Amino acid sequence: MRAIAVRGFTNEKFNTTFGKSLFRRAFFNGSVELRNPNSKYLVDYYQYAEWAALARSDGQMKVLEQLQNSDFPNNKDLLFSWLVRYDPLTKIKTKVEGYSIYAPSTSELYITINDPDNQTIEEWTLDVHLCKNAGAHKPIFIAANIDLNQAA
Repeated sequence: MRAIAVRGFTNEKFNTTFGKSLFRRAFFNGSVELRNPNSKYLVDYYQYAEWAALARSDGQMKVLEQLQNSDFPNNKDLLFSWLVRYDPLTKIKTKVEGYSIYAPSTSELYITINDPDNQTIEEWTLDVHLCKNAGAHKPIFIAANIDLNQAA
């Protein structure tokens, strides 16, 4: 299984406006980092209704259709994110098929990525660990299947 690390940060801009009657609704922002080959994705965790409203692609609509028949849409404890691939060299962000579900109450995180252009078609269920020294520019939670203290 490929090495993955997900870092979640408190969204400092939560509930601020960015236009008339438009509010930033993501509770957490974060990054998903993969190794071999290295890839980076960005996540923004919303409650179901706000997340579902952001669906645009056919793949995202299929995901919503699948989840509609589950308890996920009614579970207020779950947070959801679509994925955006981030290229640190060019700073280009590209939407990819995939999503993540974060359950703060049970400290679990599920992520699936379907990005064949970048050799990634995988899914993970990870345990989430809250960070002791959370704050500005420091993660509030980390989920990984590797020891992050080891060098890459």
